[in-house]
Amino acid sequence: MSAIIIRSMNVGDFEEVEAFLAEHFFRQEPLMLIPQEDPRQSEVTPEESELHRSLIPQGLSLVAVDGDRIVGVVLAGELVPEDLEREFQQTEQKEVTNLLDKIHKFLAMIERQANIFEHFRVERALYLYMLGVDTSVRRQRVGSRLVAATIELGRQRGFPVLTSTCTNMHSLRLMTALHMECVLSRDYASYKDEHGEVVLRAADPHTSASVVGFRL
Repeated sequence: MSAIIIRSMNVGDFEEVEAFLAEHFFRQEPLMLIPQEDPRQSEVTPEESELHRSLIPQGLSLVAVDGDRIVGVVLAGELVPEDLEREFQQTEQKEVTNLLDKIHKFLAMIERQANIFEHFRVERALYLYMLGVDTSVRRQRVGSRLVAATIELGRQRGFPVLTSTCTNMHSLRLMTALHMECVLSRDYASYKDEHGEVVLRAADPHTSASVVGFRL
């Protein structure tokens, strides 16, 4: 535990971070494990990887490092009110072709409904996009340390609020244990296609997504 340090993510970390997220986030995230008719629909898209890369220069993302090995990742970036509407409109207009498209569409919808800017009466926020921890160091509070470090970084950079969307019960428990407020929760079963079929058939107990926030 004491050997693990947390530092800023830099552009040179990108390839290792992507490999880490593929193994310790996307293969662990319950939503990404929902069976698809074509297994290729569950793959991480180039657009998703480009989003990860674009966040790094903001200097708001972190890595937990044990020696020369990344064992934890936080991807974070600035969020402003216009981002909620733009993301919602883009996901509404985009043809849904894979699992990530379905997930993004649902999350954009509930984040727009939650509208943390109106809730907290602020004009900008630090958005924690993704948190991943190596399975070999779980139960060592690496995730909690990464979120606490993100909170401190947000304060240093003058953000009034930290927000995130928890897509499974594990992340919601971690965030609420750090005293984050649950602004809005929606069951995945409420998201249906034009035929009335549930789009994201998530397994118990990970049956809802929750927008959380914390005043810094």
